[in-house]
Amino acid sequence: MKNRTLQRLCIGWLAYWTIGAAFPVAAQNTAKIEGAIQNTANTSSAARDSVRRARRESMARMHGTSYYFYDSPLQVSVPALDSTKHPLSQFQIYDKVYAHQDFRNGRGEVGQTDQVLGYKPRLATGYEERYNPFSSWMYTIENTRFYQTKIPYSNLYYVNNFGKNLHVFNVTHSQNVYRGLNLTVDYNVLQSQGVYVNSNTLQHNLRFYGNFFTRDARYRLQFGYIRNTARVGENGGIIDDSLFTENLTSNRLSIPIRFSEGTNSRWRDNTYFLKQVYHIYVDRKDTLPENDRSYGFIAHTFEVHDYRRTYVDRTTAANGYYTDFWVNETQSRDTSWDMQLTQRLYYSYGDVDQLDGRFLKLAAGGKFTYVQQRDMLYRQQWHSWYPFAELQGVIARRVVLDAYADFGAGGYNQGDYLARFYAKYCFKDGGLNLLRNDGVKLFVGYTRHAPEFMKSYHFSNHFYWRHDWRKEAELFAGLEFSYKGWWLKAYGARKTDYVFYKQDGPVQADKAFCVGNVTVGKDLEIGKYIGLNSLLMFAYVSDENYMHLPLFSMRESLYGRIPIKNLAEIQVGVDFFYNTAYHADAYMPAWNAYYWQDEVETGNSLLMDLYVNFRIKRMNVFLKLQNVAQGLLPYNYFETPHYPLHDRCFRFGLAWRFFD
Repeated sequence: MKNRTLQRLCIGWLAYWTIGAAFPVAAQNTAKIEGAIQNTANTSSAARDSVRRARRESMARMHGTSYYFYDSPLQVSVPALDSTKHPLSQFQIYDKVYAHQDFRNGRGEVGQTDQVLGYKPRLATGYEERYNPFSSWMYTIENTRFYQTKIPYSNLYYVNNFGKNLHVFNVTHSQNVYRGLNLTVDYNVLQSQGVYVNSNTLQHNLRFYGNFFTRDARYRLQFGYIRNTARVGENGGIIDDSLFTENLTSNRLSIPIRFSEGTNSRWRDNTYFLKQVYHIYVDRKDTLPENDRSYGFIAHTFEVHDYRRTYVDRTTAANGYYTDFWVNETQSRDTSWDMQLTQRLYYSYGDVDQLDGRFLKLAAGGKFTYVQQRDMLYRQQWHSWYPFAELQGVIARRVVLDAYADFGAGGYNQGDYLARFYAKYCFKDGGLNLLRNDGVKLFVGYTRHAPEFMKSYHFSNHFYWRHDWRKEAELFAGLEFSYKGWWLKAYGARKTDYVFYKQDGPVQADKAFCVGNVTVGKDLEIGKYIGLNSLLMFAYVSDENYMHLPLFSMRESLYGRIPIKNLAEIQVGVDFFYNTAYHADAYMPAWNAYYWQDEVETGNSLLMDLYVNFRIKRMNVFLKLQNVAQGLLPYNYFETPHYPLHDRCFRFGLAWRFFD
């Protein structure tokens, strides 16, 4: 059945790509802008002249290459685009938990819940129902690539475990169907069957979206639809860890788990979005610098996001995992539903990350949200308004200054606010995108906000709480450094009135504490044939009564490279994963959330994967032996208490691009 499903998906994708390739394609209206002002005089008019000339003269020059950009909430200018690349480096890390430039722990099975390890400042004010436990796997607006391509572009990605327990299939097709109008469809399916009872995952992710630029780039439009669904088995972890740590049985299906086959979580969310930007400028027919006398941008965004979460439990929970039953003592079907409607309307006098000759920029406006939340007991709704302002400056084409503040009025986030300031010094003069240039960035800020809504109110068959917490507060600071591929990020904060989960529900810290971490990374080429990809993190928490983090975490990939002229490349390497021992947060199936515990330590285990990557023209292929050291090292590889990681297994995958 699995093979038939995958065959149908492949046939459907090939048919769609064939039809798309035959569709008439017009030249696109924007192109990658790189180095347009490297040799430009150091004046505002010359810089503005060069940028506009590059944008106009490169409108239809794609030469068979596809380009993309990621959108940020306050971005208004025509974005600088990146070319699509499929490097072999880290290609074998199909698991998106490890694909981030951070460290995460999960439940051991591909596609299941995870949580971020380390601290990052909260830089947004507004309603937050809960942390998304599937954030590594879900499609969002933030991780959507908006393409501009002269000819149809398609990418096929597939991972398999020889038909045993893992299938990942992803297809992306993008093309410009009219001058300046690009449409893209992206579909992903993940099916994972773990080696323990009821450790299965089935996910479907779909997004259909597009973007449009007018010929003069005066008007820009982005729109789309995103749907994510997930069905995840909830076995509660193994009951007796010693059966695994002492390797008393090699048959993992015989190890007792907490919950039976009838317990699972189902997650479904839909997102509709639209963003339009209008550039206000005077069109004259004299010199080019005066031809586009800009008066800024007016932008409007509209988003609708709704999700439904269902937890199905057909056990009696006789093992004491739950203590209360509010509806039914034998089984439950807990459902919560949340809908958010968000609109932003604002004026902006340029983007600070785009060097266009303006030395002082302003953005101001407001965000309006309507929230409706309901479950089996209550239905709640409210409106909120968030005015904001941002002042930006560029000094001598090297120093970027930015100050931002917003405030929440009405609803759950009444009285929330955020204020932050950052300064960045770029090592090189000029460059169109200042925020991507190598340099040093320092920032400080203060935020006061309501906890996640689920920490204030939750009702299910097993848990019920309603709290009126004091607002959380954070005084935070950070440093980011990048130079020739090396990068470092350091964040720290003093948290007050922090709300976190324990096994019976959320609690609020009774005193302030400090948390911080330093992450450093580098993709290093040692000569022509050796490569080293490094990611290291050091973390610190002043009071472990509220939060636990590993002192040290590491992800290393060492490989050898064998080029075969310009036709192919082979990489042979090994991946290492390690973190020091600590009391990792445990997982609560009834919440899809992690909670603080101090009884079980995880970590202090080294995982190793051997892999071979091939590239033959536009096709990438990998072969990987995962957890190769099983049996040579202790059986202590847990990330989440009571959820062991993978045993040794063999997997392969491929990515195949089509754009001609």
